[in-house]
Amino acid sequence: MKLQAKLKEEWVEETKGEKELERSLSKRHIQMLALGGVIGVGLFYGSATAVKLAGPGVLISFVFCGILAAIVMRCLGEMTMENPISGSFSHFAGEYMGDRMGFLTSGMWWFYWVATVMSELAAIGKLVQYWYPAFPAWIPGLIALVLFTLSNLLSVKIFGELEYWFAILKVMAITVFMAFGALIILTGLFNHGQAVGLTNLWSNGGFLPNGILGVFATISLVVQVYSGIETLAVEAGESHNPRVTLKKSFQTVALRISLFYIGSILIMLCAFPWTYILEKSASPYVLMFTKIGIPFAAGLVNLIIILSAFSSSNTGVYGGSRMLFGMAKKGYYPNNFTKLNRNDVPHVAVWVTAAIISIGVFITYLAPDNVYVWITSASAFASLWTWGVILISELLFRRKANQQNKVLHYPIQFWPTVPIIGLLILITALIAIITSPLTRISVFGGIGWLVILLVYYQVKLKGRIQKN
Repeated sequence: MKLQAKLKEEWVEETKGEKELERSLSKRHIQMLALGGVIGVGLFYGSATAVKLAGPGVLISFVFCGILAAIVMRCLGEMTMENPISGSFSHFAGEYMGDRMGFLTSGMWWFYWVATVMSELAAIGKLVQYWYPAFPAWIPGLIALVLFTLSNLLSVKIFGELEYWFAILKVMAITVFMAFGALIILTGLFNHGQAVGLTNLWSNGGFLPNGILGVFATISLVVQVYSGIETLAVEAGESHNPRVTLKKSFQTVALRISLFYIGSILIMLCAFPWTYILEKSASPYVLMFTKIGIPFAAGLVNLIIILSAFSSSNTGVYGGSRMLFGMAKKGYYPNNFTKLNRNDVPHVAVWVTAAIISIGVFITYLAPDNVYVWITSASAFASLWTWGVILISELLFRRKANQQNKVLHYPIQFWPTVPIIGLLILITALIAIITSPLTRISVFGGIGWLVILLVYYQVKLKGRIQKN
């Protein structure tokens, strides 16, 4: 904590009179950003890879990771209601676990968003190939990168409005998909009048065609689907009256997202055999409309999925740049990251985040068929790190609050059982990722980045404070 205090003192001296982030995200923006900002290609496109690995058993992964996400958000909500700031969980890590942990958490979360947006860009290229199979996959990703970088340089109010309507579009797409799927399952409409019921869950090789190891292999992909939900807390730095606007979002976001995710996956697996996905490379959402003979609707859904990738990538640049901004204010990163443009946006942080993401476009150019799974799994370790830090920080935060007899705005019931259960689930998820040959690379990639951050901290920050 001495390091953080010293660095912040230096930063305050250097930045007297500078502008702060504009608190212009309304309750309407926050609630839809919390829901729609997380719904991205991981659900619409990446779920196909997960189904191929686990068959209907992928439902276990979605429920497992959904419970973990809900616990993490409940813990984060308790802390954020007490201190709604832009640095969010990295600030809490620094306060309750020391300066080094706060710095590492901010760097790992920034790495998570960079890797996630890289994977979204790769998926955009593959989705465009639904219409133009020979079109180079890297070009749509490059165009998307330019567009959402520019949108992030606009006023945060404009960003919030764009994401609000993107979120509505994505929610509508999932709702329509679930409605059509339910008709097939319950009435047989679009299926020659024969209701399929739930038989597709076990009639094509069983519920676990690839065994429990197949389910384990999907966990890093499914974790990535839920990951990013914690961005809600980062938005606290630019939300109007955050304790009011954020509370309802924290109360409902995990439940809503879990219902959308688990519900749509369940309907997809019941509506048609999971083996059908093995034969195709398109999104399961597109395949359903193709199979029932509505090609126009299939193309429209594919377009919505591409727009959802734009949206979640837009959110990723937002989250990554605000984390750089928040930590630069503490003195961890160069002061340039705190500079705001005339729209009160940290433009240097936006440009740097976008520049690193552009590496993903180059990787897509080199390996368009494998890049999505590679980069998606590489983000899983960083995501689990962030969630683990949130759970541990909450335990330390609550213990201190209880010792001080502090009355909290949004206390967790059944404490400390809930966060401890979350940690046990998280450890299980990490073991699953390590033991899966497909996703083991994510651990090496995450640890490699963690080492880089540790070296930077020891050389640039720890050494700096020792000289003063």
